[in-house]
This record gives sequence, C-alpha cells and structure tokens, in this order.
Amino acid sequence: MKKLSLLFAFLSLFSAQKVLFAQAYQNSWGFGFGLSYPRFLSSDVSPMNYNVGGLLSLQRNFSQNVALRLLGNYDYIEGKIPGGSFYYNNGGVVQTGIENMHTNIASGNLDLLYYFVPCFAVDPYFGGGFGVAYFKPVWPKNIQNSQIKSKFTAQFNAVFGSEWKVSENWKLNTEFGMHSIDGEVDGIVTNNRQGIFGSNADCYITFNAGFIYYFDKGAKSKYCDLYNGITVEVPKENYPTLEQIDSLITAHIPKEVVKEVVVEKPVEKQVEKLVEKPVVEKRKSWILHGVNFKSNSSELLPESYPVLEQEKQNLKENPDIRVEIQGYTDNVGKDTKNKKLSEKRANTVREYLINGGIDPSRLNALGFGKSNPIGDNNTEKGRAENRRIEFKIIN
Repeated sequence: MKKLSLLFAFLSLFSAQKVLFAQAYQNSWGFGFGLSYPRFLSSDVSPMNYNVGGLLSLQRNFSQNVALRLLGNYDYIEGKIPGGSFYYNNGGVVQTGIENMHTNIASGNLDLLYYFVPCFAVDPYFGGGFGVAYFKPVWPKNIQNSQIKSKFTAQFNAVFGSEWKVSENWKLNTEFGMHSIDGEVDGIVTNNRQGIFGSNADCYITFNAGFIYYFDKGAKSKYCDLYNGITVEVPKENYPTLEQIDSLITAHIPKEVVKEVVVEKPVEKQVEKLVEKPVVEKRKSWILHGVNFKSNSSELLPESYPVLEQEKQNLKENPDIRVEIQGYTDNVGKDTKNKKLSEKRANTVREYLINGGIDPSRLNALGFGKSNPIGDNNTEKGRAENRRIEFKIIN
C-alpha cells in the first residue's frame, strides 16, 4: 500500500512539472478502460491488501477544461473481521485479525471533471459526483452474522488524477478516488465511521490506471495559442524584391502623389542606410519606411516584412541598445481612436521582433496618434508621411 501511494504521488508530482505542449479541442468523446486497486479506508473491518477491480468509462468533454464522465466499476475488497461481537457456529468468539471477509461492489457513477492545464502533455484534473452501487458482503460460513445483506445504495465520489498524452487520440489515465457508501457495505450495521461528507457511512478508496481513447473530436481550441504568445504570420520564403515592394507601396498611395513617392524609392533607400550605417553608431532615431498597415487596422502589409527583418538583424548585431517603437497616424478621425490605433501598430511591430528572437526588455511600444506630424496633413502625401513607425534609441 505504501509503495503504491508513493508511486501515485510521484506520478502526480511529475504531471505538475512536465511542460510538453498538447493540442486541446473544444469538445470530444472518449472511451476508457483500466484496472483498479480498491481498499477500505473507513469501515468497521480492518483493510487488507488483496484487492482488485476494473473499470469502463464514457466521457464527454464539453470544452478543453470541463468534462462529464459515466464510469462503471467492479471492485473486490477484503477486510479483517473484528472480534468480540461475532461468534463461530460452535459458540466461540471471533478473535480480531483472525478471519477475513470480502465485499463485491458494482457501481455506476456520474462525475464532473475539471482539467487544469489542457495544453500540456500531462493534464491534472479534479472532480466529484455520485453514483448507484450494488454491494454484497461475503463472510466465512462458520461465522454467525445475521446483519449481512446485499443491497443497492447511493455513493458519493471525489477524484483527483492526470491524463498523459500518448498520441493524438490515446491518453494514459491515472486516478485516485475516495468513495462514501452505505455503512453496511462491510456486513456490519453498527457503524462508527464517517464518509467523505461527514455522514454515518463507510468509505473506500481506489487507485485507477488505464487508457482513454478519444474517438470523436470537435474543432481545435484556440485556448492553447496563449502558450505560444501572440504571433505575426511571416512568409518563410519567396519574399518580394525591392522593386515589387516599391510597387506595392505605390499602389497604396493616391495617384496624385505617385510620381513623387516612386522617385524616392523609400524601401531601397532605407535598406541601404541600414546596411551601410550601423544603428548604434550613426542614428538615435529613424523612420521605418515601407512598414505599412491595412487601413484602420494594425495588420501588416506584405511589403513590411523585409524591412522588419532588416531591423531585427540590426538589433541582433547591436545587443546593447534598447529601442522605443513609436506609432503615428494622420489627423483623419477622432484623437482617441488614432492614439489607440497607433499604439496597436507599434505593439504589432514589437511582437514581430520578439517573435524573431529579440529580448522583450529591449523594446518599448508607444502610440502618439496624430501628434508630431512630419508632413502636411492637408495633402495626401503629407498624411501618408505622417502614418509611420519610428525607432528611437532610449539608452
């Protein structure tokens, strides 16, 4: 018994520390089976070690955290008969620790389970519920006990366990359960014990181990995306050329200012500056020409990625600097909305760089809305210049 308790404690501790990720689902169905080791905990007979059981289950997971389980158990539990109250057929008194009895228990239980860390490969859970049980105490035939009888009764359960990911559909299940049941389960009506809810009832425990097969799954839950951080999808290959980027920028600028913008080739000019003039030596602040967003959105446009990749490389080559990422907008719209939008855009750039390996402590994102314009907000060209991201070295 002590070795089994230590093993279960080790599995529970290990389950709390294992950090491999797993995929969670919004809803699913699972079928389980396994073996059980039951044992009297609080009853009028002394617990024995020669016990065995089995289980079958059908489980419905309503979300990544909550599940309802229908569990069927069969348990064979042995105990030592107390002396002084019972007699052999020949009139002798039953001596304590001399005679054994056993009880057969078949139960059907409905338990509500809560999973703590569904995104990990080992997911501890806690739950409770109730069930209907049929028990049959069996005493030696040579002992007089008119109180022995079989009956149907209710039982209440409290469980703690863990599911261990084996594959996408299979999980290993380990569980400790505590069950409060009718006081006559051991064949003794005079009951001085208490169940798990303080009732005048007997109590037994179970150690279960088995497998659960999830045969039907719903949509993948976005819950586990939180463990991977907020990401910005980046094309891994086939980046556009500088000429294509200039064309994309031009496509988002009104026709009346296209000629002036195309002549300057902002992206090419910016990349050349970054290559020839290291950030730490030559500049204290600069504009990220070519980093653009969808209208009224913080979603990056495709032409932004090569520029941000170059900025990321510069930050890696200069690990001592800290940068303030400043977002600005033009003067179209309400001030509060513009300030909020500029802050979201600055944070999008920050998350992109963090996702690329830059230490978060080196990056600070702020939104300034329409303040500090560098162009004339009365013209399309000026407003395009004012919608920008700036980097400022702050150490």
